[in-house]
Amino acid sequence: DDETYGRALRRVVDFVSGETLPFAVKDASLLCQAVCSTRFASGCSSPYADASPGLDALVPVLVEDIDRRSGKSAAYRLRCLAGAVRYAGSAVLGHGESIKGAIEFALSKKDDRVLFKTGCKLLRHTLASQVEEYIISQSYHPMRLESADSPRPALGASASLKGDRMAWHVPSGEQIDFAAGLIRQFTLTRLDGLSSESGSDGTGAVDLQRWRQSLRVLRYTLRGASGVLLDQDSAAIVSHDDDLCPKERATARLILAASDDTRVMLGGLRRRFCYGVLAIMSMIATDATANGQGAADRDQESQSRIGSPAKQISSDAKVCKETIELVELVATRRGAHYQSGTKKTIWRGQKELLIDFVVSSQSEFIASVLRRSNDASLSDMNLSYKDSENGGKTVPSALVVNRISLTNEALAGNASTQVPRRLRKLRGGPGSVTPSSVFSVGMSLATVQEHLGPSREYAPGETTLEAYEGLVDGLSALTCHDNINVRGDALGILDFSLTRFGWVAKRRLPRLVAAMSLDDDALEGVDGIPSCSRLIDRFNSQNKRTRLAECVKGVTKIIALPRVMKHFMIGEGNRFDLMRIILGTQKILRLVPQEEVPKIVHYANEIFKQYRSKVLITPRITGKDQAAHAESLAFLLGVLREGNSSNEADESEEAVQLHWRDRLLAAWFILTSVDEGDLAVDDSEIVGQIWSACFMLIEEETGQPLQRVALGLLGRLTSLVLVQRGSNLDGPGDDADVALLLRSAFTREKFLEHFAASLVFDHKADTEVGGGHSAQWSSGIEEVIRDSTANLSRRTLFPFLRIGQKSRNFKLAHSQLTESILLAIGREEATAASRVLLAQATKLVDAPPSEDQRNSQMTAAELFSGVARASLLYCADDEERAKVWDEILLPFLNDAILKMPNMYISAFFDAVRYAIHSLPPSHFFPLLQWSVAKIEQTCWQHETGNIEEADEPAVSPAVADRFNVQSKWLFLIQAILAELDIDRRDIKRPWYTGLLVSESRGNDETQSFTAEDGLGKSFDFVNQKLTPILLNALGHPYDKCRDHISSCLFRMCYCHQKLVRECGESPSGDGDPSIAIIDKLVSTRDSNEFSFREKVAAMGTVRKFISCCVHWGDTSRWYHQFLLPLLPITFLSLENIEGEVTQENRGLESDLAKGYRYTVADISSSCIIAYGVNEDRAMVLKVLREMSGQTHWQIRQAVAHFLRCFQGAHKFLLDNDQNEEALSITISMLADERREVSNAAMSTLTGILAASPDESLIELVAKYTRIANKSLKKKKRKAQQPAEQDLTTEEAELRATKERNRAIRQQKSVFLLCAVVMANPYGLPSYVPDALVALSKHSFEQRAALNVREMVKQTFADFRKTHQDRWDEHRQQLTQEQLEALEDVVSTPHYYA
Repeated sequence: DDETYGRALRRVVDFVSGETLPFAVKDASLLCQAVCSTRFASGCSSPYADASPGLDALVPVLVEDIDRRSGKSAAYRLRCLAGAVRYAGSAVLGHGESIKGAIEFALSKKDDRVLFKTGCKLLRHTLASQVEEYIISQSYHPMRLESADSPRPALGASASLKGDRMAWHVPSGEQIDFAAGLIRQFTLTRLDGLSSESGSDGTGAVDLQRWRQSLRVLRYTLRGASGVLLDQDSAAIVSHDDDLCPKERATARLILAASDDTRVMLGGLRRRFCYGVLAIMSMIATDATANGQGAADRDQESQSRIGSPAKQISSDAKVCKETIELVELVATRRGAHYQSGTKKTIWRGQKELLIDFVVSSQSEFIASVLRRSNDASLSDMNLSYKDSENGGKTVPSALVVNRISLTNEALAGNASTQVPRRLRKLRGGPGSVTPSSVFSVGMSLATVQEHLGPSREYAPGETTLEAYEGLVDGLSALTCHDNINVRGDALGILDFSLTRFGWVAKRRLPRLVAAMSLDDDALEGVDGIPSCSRLIDRFNSQNKRTRLAECVKGVTKIIALPRVMKHFMIGEGNRFDLMRIILGTQKILRLVPQEEVPKIVHYANEIFKQYRSKVLITPRITGKDQAAHAESLAFLLGVLREGNSSNEADESEEAVQLHWRDRLLAAWFILTSVDEGDLAVDDSEIVGQIWSACFMLIEEETGQPLQRVALGLLGRLTSLVLVQRGSNLDGPGDDADVALLLRSAFTREKFLEHFAASLVFDHKADTEVGGGHSAQWSSGIEEVIRDSTANLSRRTLFPFLRIGQKSRNFKLAHSQLTESILLAIGREEATAASRVLLAQATKLVDAPPSEDQRNSQMTAAELFSGVARASLLYCADDEERAKVWDEILLPFLNDAILKMPNMYISAFFDAVRYAIHSLPPSHFFPLLQWSVAKIEQTCWQHETGNIEEADEPAVSPAVADRFNVQSKWLFLIQAILAELDIDRRDIKRPWYTGLLVSESRGNDETQSFTAEDGLGKSFDFVNQKLTPILLNALGHPYDKCRDHISSCLFRMCYCHQKLVRECGESPSGDGDPSIAIIDKLVSTRDSNEFSFREKVAAMGTVRKFISCCVHWGDTSRWYHQFLLPLLPITFLSLENIEGEVTQENRGLESDLAKGYRYTVADISSSCIIAYGVNEDRAMVLKVLREMSGQTHWQIRQAVAHFLRCFQGAHKFLLDNDQNEEALSITISMLADERREVSNAAMSTLTGILAASPDESLIELVAKYTRIANKSLKKKKRKAQQPAEQDLTTEEAELRATKERNRAIRQQKSVFLLCAVVMANPYGLPSYVPDALVALSKHSFEQRAALNVREMVKQTFADFRKTHQDRWDEHRQQLTQEQLEALEDVVSTPHYYA
């Protein structure tokens, strides 16, 4: 209301006039802005006329004696005045003369930088307040108006968005005239002064400070008044009403309300500013071109610089910076408020804070849950929250008004993009002929002054659109300036300007290419870029081409801009130009100073990164694109062929390395450019050159990154060949010529040796050698190597099973590459090449110790995998496959496995898996036979009847080595078992490939199980041969072998389950290995055929088998068929084995029990049982009931821990009977004589009770309260109780039995009540106080045993600690008796108690 506003205004006036606070000037300015913002004018005929009583009160105070004050005091008051006028509206007109005087006073202080800048800010805010529209400040407050035509609020009525009106301050013609007068007085006058400044003849000095301040005034003028500076006359703009954006149309109509002089001035003012700034940029660019001198030359010729005014201006960094900022304002700004995007982000944050965010989040969560439920009954549910005012959502009125204001600012921001598009459309559109650029070099200071003056006449073609395009060229020129700060500022504004004038970049591409090619001798200053070829002859005082380096850095930065790169990526011709730019830096690097080389390499790498992120192979439809593509490939091949022969005699070593980098990038360009169209062209010469270059690099660039790129190119070309050939492996296909090139290379033994060696070097750097440091690559090289590795082979989903790769160093892409090459060259050539590759792999396995030993051995496994898979795919029948296995593959595998270190044997695990992946079992049945035979020959076997213990269990080195070999064979057989699968007709590709491309698998006859199928044959062989061997080796002395034995047993059971699942049939009991395996494992503990040490080892094998079932099992059958039978032995293994044994053996047994504790924890929390039937959970509880009665206390403790996890994990799966059974088992263990058991049972019970309903807890507390009260110790009365020695034996035993039963009932009931209390740590249900009263009676020595008293006291202490935060609230829920019972236990006893 007006009264409150008046009091606040008086306080602000007193504050501002009272003292000067220079360090709080920004806050004081905001305070003045708030109090002087526009308000509804009272007593005015217009219902929404604006007024500013605050401005009327503050202006006389702030401008009083301003010229007599100190600089700080004057700046403080003018800054407050700038804040006061910012949103003051039409009230500024009443104080126009005072404000003009304040601005004139501040701008006249040329030597006071702070005061001058304050005057510029005052000018900016005054202009913005008069030419911009903004909401009247009172509209931000919600109010119900008396009527639609009255701004007066209806007192006593609540706010309503529908009833509130938002009033805007809209500039009037008088305000536009006032703003035009300010521009004419302070801005145009200064520009006219620059045009008449002395020194235009080139003989006098220039007042640089005057230039800086004049440009600064112009910049602040544009920041405040750019919204009313139009590109055409307002009347002409209104005539094109259909094509106008909303901001441009509104501004033109506002100007029409002003006077004729103002309309004429504002209609051409933007064009005048554009061409004036363009002239200054042309003069600066003139001095920056080859016609001028570099920075060092100017230092050397300081006397001549003083006599050249243009050079003084162009070398001044502040003038250049002001010019660059003027370009941004005049070309891209259409209003005083431009940060609408940032303000929207702040507005969203305010909205999140001011509205009910928590309720909103919960509403969205509930709505998403209901949508995911797919419940038809919820389809009619009305989720109208946040849906207007009727949905329960309230938004503050200030937020709504602020959002509307931000929308208006966004319209002004969009105008900076829409207006240039309209002007371009008027010129003829994108397809029209673009006129030449109005930007030119060679402009003198006199010409610049002429452009800045008011008398210049513009040609019909000199519109603002041509000026904008020229300004973009001017920014390009300043990007090549010799000052690093100027280059950085110009590059940022250029990048932003291209968002509005992106079409300019497309026309400048040839000029950029010519500059980087040093072929622009005749293009000096064209498009703003100096001639780089002319700068080659320009040296500084140190005889260095510093100016050339500066220009090249600017050009590379321009090319690396995303909007410039977008045009380079369109069309094969533009891509070819970009390749030449990236590969042509070698010549430039030899010319520039050595200290500039790393910088230019970095900038060139930025171009390469942009190209790499945007590269995409597109169809070459036109002949022009095809010719450009062929030309680019020929150029790249020429770069690769040059090698080091082009190095000149005086070339430095660094230049040779950079030339190697160019060859590397050329190979990468070929890698990313070649596609299937290149292999199908009629010109086979180019294709042959690509293959030849690839083979040459593999042979010559040993161990270099260039060799890695060649491997990637070889993989890409081979993949394209196989794609064109299709599924025909033996036929010549349409690629006979291409395959001939590949075949000719891979039939040479020397090349095969280089190929195998290249795979060794293609591994990542070994971080285990040399301190763990990774390879240090030059900038951009790591990305090239990564892309090359990605092109080695086609993508695959291998292994696709739950069994992942065992080796992290095994590179599957190498195996795929080897396989693809062998499949592409033909069967006969592949057979010969396979023998040579395996011979090389044998040498790699025998690699001597070195930093490359591991990589060599990994490569041997990769070569074997690729050779084996390709050989199997070539075979037509089982006889031929058996011959391949026996003559080629198995001899190598036998030798390699024995030589391979055990730490790298996992590479051959992955190699064997990939070799037989997705192939029918009949294809690798010889491998299975051979592996089982190796295990049968080497595996340790238990000798029946030999159960004597050796005194020294140490293993000799020879025996340990034999165990090491056994572990290798046992590990290898797991890979074969993992890949046993159903026979499938399509063996050319994995079965899941068809699913991924939406092809139907079908129900063919290969899905049915018969005894003749490959899987059945393999499975029977494993069951008959391998199963007995493994079961007889359960007690293997070597821990590594026991791991593999348990894994093999699991794989055999898993294979049988997969057979049943896939075929839908269950074989007979004799064919199921799991029956024999489980029977053997269950009987292991009670078996007498093992010695003590062997029994401990066998039990360890059982434990590892259980872990495999828990972590690798994936069906409900696993729990029922495997885990449930082994669950009792899991608990019983926690008990020591009877008999006298040595201390060392007891230690082994202790380690075994520790391992079984982890197994118990794994089974208890396993989720497999969740997919089983209800009887499985009942059987688990039955086992727990049986184990809870065991005499060994550690078993009972494990039962309690198991039950806690099991019941918590399956809480919602157990039915009422099972929950009752779990509760009964837990309660029965509360009274255990071992404290460890009872404490574990109490923890379990606490978790169970915490999730139980209150109704059942009330009954439970009432029941056990009665039991607890009856189980209290009774005081002995000497007169009534007979002495202990007077009792007979029967009476004494009866009394002891009664006392023991009483103690059990007391401990059980007290512990249960304690669990009830602990299950509610922060709440206080009605049954908890009753439990506390009952427990307090058991805290005295005469009434309970020690363990019971300690548990009661601990429970009360924890209860008081967890409830102390809300104790005042909880205290009111307790009666006086309950409080006294609590105090009896928790209070500290003292002498006077």
